[in-house]
Amino acid sequence: MIGLLYLGFFAAYLWLSVFLTKWAARQAKKRGIASWKWGLPMGLIMYNLVFWDWLPLEITYRYDCSHYAGFTQNQTLAQWKKENPGVAETLRPSKDLHSTREGNRERYVLNQRFAWDIRYTPHWFHIQERDERIVDLKTGEVLARYVDFSTDIQGVEVGSDKTISDYKIWLGKGSCEPEGGKINRINFYRFKHQLQDTGG
Repeated sequence: MIGLLYLGFFAAYLWLSVFLTKWAARQAKKRGIASWKWGLPMGLIMYNLVFWDWLPLEITYRYDCSHYAGFTQNQTLAQWKKENPGVAETLRPSKDLHSTREGNRERYVLNQRFAWDIRYTPHWFHIQERDERIVDLKTGEVLARYVDFSTDIQGVEVGSDKTISDYKIWLGKGSCEPEGGKINRINFYRFKHQLQDTGG
């Protein structure tokens, strides 16, 4: 049903855009002006009324994904154990992974030595960065990091607190990694579970 409403809206909007663009071109021609001098601006106005943020979002999202997203491992468990002899055997996984919040950071304590931090940072054009880190609680060192991007477009089915952008479903973006191929995310979570279960 929603798909039909969108199809109807776009058909009507396309018809209106073409009509107004041709009308502007005819008005220019009547006044002895090149038709494109009025027709082209009208077409651009009609396009930008709805789609002004689509191209900037696509460019920014693709840039962020290609330059900043991914999995980085600064230290393996074996290397950490070598630097901290005998400590791993004393660690026990947390029974409850309750989170604590501090600013935009959400922290889950994995055991006595490691924590899993998640930060959400808003960027331009509805893009949201998800930054996950495994942190050594004693030294503050980041052992591994996973960064991903998506958009905060909620979609039309969500609540009553929607904005105009929520209806622009074409702006919705999920993970930088394709469904069924989230290798970086899998590697990060595998390492997280490895550290969580260290010693116990």
